[in-house]
Amino acid sequence: MLDVQCPQIENLQEITTEQAAQYIRYVATMRHNQNRWFRLRNTDALELSRKMEKEIDALNARLLDPTPRLF
Repeated sequence: MLDVQCPQIENLQEITTEQAAQYIRYVATMRHNQNRWFRLRNTDALELSRKMEKEIDALNARLLDPTPRLF
């Protein structure tokens, strides 16, 4: 059902082109599922879309966190 996985990116400065492409594919798949929900009102699409949104939000929060990592 979901062939695209949320990328495991730890450091924004060390992101590879492959990870960037994986991130873009994941966001595109998420947007597709959101559009599916609005078009079909299918609960499966809504659940999948919400799950993907949470994963993307967590990844963005980790990447864009201004707090320096000391350890």
